[in-house]
Amino acid sequence: MKKLCVLSALLLSGFVSYGQTRKWAVGFEAGEPIAVSLRKYGDRNALDVSFGTYLGMFKGKDNYKVSNDDLGGLGVMFNVTYLWYAPMFNERMIAYAGPGVQINSRRYYPDRNVRSVYTTNISTGPSATAGLEFFFAQKPTSFFVEGGGYLEFIPKFFYFNPNLSIGLRHNF
Repeated sequence: MKKLCVLSALLLSGFVSYGQTRKWAVGFEAGEPIAVSLRKYGDRNALDVSFGTYLGMFKGKDNYKVSNDDLGGLGVMFNVTYLWYAPMFNERMIAYAGPGVQINSRRYYPDRNVRSVYTTNISTGPSATAGLEFFFAQKPTSFFVEGGGYLEFIPKFFYFNPNLSIGLRHNF
């Protein structure tokens, strides 16, 4: 009985700490962009690495580069962001913001009927992210809402692409 009480106390004390930031987190975000992210937490900062795709939800298909397909330049993105965060509500929620850099690769099809003819565009530039992350009580899962933008420097100077997404993270 004594062993059961000690074991129960240890297990319960471990579950109480789940409602906070941990050392690492893996997450999925949907919106603009759709991505998978890995986050490393520090004392009041974090490094976030995301890999995913942009759909162009917040921009017109004709304002960047002509693409006669229905996807309008769908491609992959890689983003690294350094974040500072401030805990709120007894560390059940954090607000975060920070700068980053993003690299994109997109294909453009001049003729939607000919998939073998396309151009590939590699672009890069700075990004910025701000968001709120909510930690569920006694669970290693968190819910987040974040927004920001990407300012392309190469090849189209000062082309801005806003982003807004929601998602879930597993903290461990």
